[in-house]
Amino acid sequence: MTGLLHDLLDERAALTPDAPALRRGDRVWTYRELLLKSLACAEWLRARGVRRGDRVLVLAPHAPETAALVHACSRIGALHVVLSDRVRPYHLDHILADSEPAVVITGDDLPGLPDEPEDSLQTGDPCLPIDPVALIYTSGSTAMPKAVVSTHAQVRFAVAAIQDRLDYRADDVVFCCLPLSFDYGQYQLYLSCLAGACLVLADETDAGPALLTRLVEHGVSVFPLVPSLAATLGRLVHRAGRPPERLRLVTNTGAALPATASARLRDAVPGLDVVPMFGLTECKRVTIADPNSDLTRPGSAGIPLPGTEAYAVDDDGNRLPAGEIGELVVRGQHVMAGYWRAPELTAKRFRRDEFGQPVLFTGDRCRFDADGHLYFIGRTDDIYKQRGFRVSSLEVEAAALDVPGVELAALLPPGEECQVARLAVTGDVPERDLADELGARLEEHKLPGRYHVLDDLPLSVNGKIDKKALVERLALR
Repeated sequence: MTGLLHDLLDERAALTPDAPALRRGDRVWTYRELLLKSLACAEWLRARGVRRGDRVLVLAPHAPETAALVHACSRIGALHVVLSDRVRPYHLDHILADSEPAVVITGDDLPGLPDEPEDSLQTGDPCLPIDPVALIYTSGSTAMPKAVVSTHAQVRFAVAAIQDRLDYRADDVVFCCLPLSFDYGQYQLYLSCLAGACLVLADETDAGPALLTRLVEHGVSVFPLVPSLAATLGRLVHRAGRPPERLRLVTNTGAALPATASARLRDAVPGLDVVPMFGLTECKRVTIADPNSDLTRPGSAGIPLPGTEAYAVDDDGNRLPAGEIGELVVRGQHVMAGYWRAPELTAKRFRRDEFGQPVLFTGDRCRFDADGHLYFIGRTDDIYKQRGFRVSSLEVEAAALDVPGVELAALLPPGEECQVARLAVTGDVPERDLADELGARLEEHKLPGRYHVLDDLPLSVNGKIDKKALVERLALR
């Protein structure tokens, strides 16, 4: 799919102008209203001197205006930089210095944005599909955030390829309580627009005890989630004794969703399709599995997207046969342009093949089966040695989640901050029972040295388990 990012909105508004596009609380915007707002915001940005190639930083809560600003930046050739309003101050200082935005827009600025354009938009210099449209900053959980540069063409290709597999529908209501700074959350804007669906913009207050109520009252049919949200949904449905009736599809990426968690979701919501995916900001999405693939291929994250090649290589860059574990390498039109102002890191991760085409060396460990299905083993930091054997944090966490009563699990590998591997879980299970149950599921050399049953696990802005914060909570320095 070619074109510019905002063409998604323009084409949708021409097809279904009166269909609901965005909902935030009691506010509902149609596609026509979103289109007019984006045109007005583009005019507003140009009046403030924003030009092609400039960065516009949006530091705001989940709001329809954020979507309008994203499309407005696209119209004038600027790059949008969307940040959560919960970003840590020292990360924000770094991003401000790194991105050098021409304009910074906060939540306090949103009410002052115009609703309709006063004049026909003068775009100025023409924008091309190969031009960058966004800087998407990684979470920065272990280091300062770095920005992935995404072009119009790369985003449009990724959106079309993902939609080809997920098949969002025009009558879908998509519930997004993920930050729009998280590419998983931001792409819900584009997928909903391409399908003509209605996107409900929620936030962390809707992701806790109110989650089931929100899904029911909005008639949600599609719910992109991470494991912490899956655990919350299952617990709330179990307590309420009733599922959200319209919910037909949940997707997962960002962290592995074990087969036990998928089974609990289907038990909670009869007829639900659970779709595992694997991706990373540097190429958005790598693979998408068939619905409920955990029943036939446990642990699989699916096959590569259309027009995408993915394979494993050894330490010398040689392709590995099916079944062997190596570094994940990705080729495709959605391999992003590189890291912003980080030429050495870009050269290391974004390489060129013998034909001069971009190839992403992800740093992730994986294997492929004979049919091309990807099995994620872990990032470099997830693999550690214990008693002379290699152990995967993900394998230990998956085994813990299989224990009755466990809702979330996080494994802290041994290292400078802790002498032995430590497993922290939430749920209704005594520590002694947890150790016994894990011993029945894993070889002895894979068992952690310490166990912790906690009331909750710290989460990042993106809803993932924040292991750095967990280390600090357990005072393991």
